[in-house]
Amino acid sequence: MTSIERILEVAREAGRQAALICRAVHAEIPASMDKSDKSPVTIADYGSQAVILRQIQAAFPDHGVISEEGSEHLRESAGEAGAAKIVELVSNVIGAGVDFDQVCSWIDHAGVEGAEYTWAIDPIDGTKGFLRRQQYAIAIGLLRNGVPFAGVMVCPNLPVDLNKPEGQVGVMFAAAKGHGTVSVPIDGGEEARISVSTSENPADWRVLGSVESAHGDPTLVVSMMETIGVGGGFVRYDSQAKYGVVANGNAEIYLRPRSKPDYRECIWDHAAGVIVCEEAGGRVTDVDGKPLDFTLGAKLFENRGVLATCGGVVHDLVVAGLAAAEAQI
Repeated sequence: MTSIERILEVAREAGRQAALICRAVHAEIPASMDKSDKSPVTIADYGSQAVILRQIQAAFPDHGVISEEGSEHLRESAGEAGAAKIVELVSNVIGAGVDFDQVCSWIDHAGVEGAEYTWAIDPIDGTKGFLRRQQYAIAIGLLRNGVPFAGVMVCPNLPVDLNKPEGQVGVMFAAAKGHGTVSVPIDGGEEARISVSTSENPADWRVLGSVESAHGDPTLVVSMMETIGVGGGFVRYDSQAKYGVVANGNAEIYLRPRSKPDYRECIWDHAAGVIVCEEAGGRVTDVDGKPLDFTLGAKLFENRGVLATCGGVVHDLVVAGLAAAEAQI
């Protein structure tokens, strides 16, 4: 039997190691290697995925894995220096010598197809934010029979207290079905159970959107806010960190209506964040109010965009406000 305690133990350690990789790369000047779809990827993405899947492969060899990266592009693009660097990064973090082929094998670990448990891994969600040294998240989600079951999300640049942005940064969120959500400073501090906002006044509601306009259709977001009288402000963050900000009560709404109508979200961009938000008392659907369907492979093919809120009246009003705003645009 796979215990929740063991799942979270492994995922939290994997997230901690991945954060060490990311911070080590940030200590230098991160360079990206564009993939075929022109999205950026860094050596930190690959190193992060390697240490995460090393942990998962060892602890849960009978689980499935769906992850963003593969080693083919790394082998083609890293060159001798890049290969040596990723070996150095991974070796330092795990405390053992490895070679490049071993690192690549961890990156490519896919587990067992059709397993009861499937991990959805985004080693760096928000690579552009990572390159800007702003917000990014290491997202380690676990689906059980296609439903978000547990997740760990590490946000190395997120302030521990958003009201004190100049204070300690680096937060890990961890959640599992029926067990709530906790946050813990990754550089030392007390673990705390967190919960969503209870505000029912639209004038106070705060909205989170994506830094990249293509990810969020800011015109529609602003129109929705005006339609239902949302007055707490609109702030843009990179990555799944937005789920954590809703989960800890620092925003009521996270909205991601893609600007391309036919675009469908990748599951690794949401699996960890969804369980973190929901176990803190929030609600997550698509922009039409439909539950997210994680059973169709790597993408949310039956869903249009994503909406995460503190739940209750907030969620229903935002769904109605989006429909009204879209009808006017």
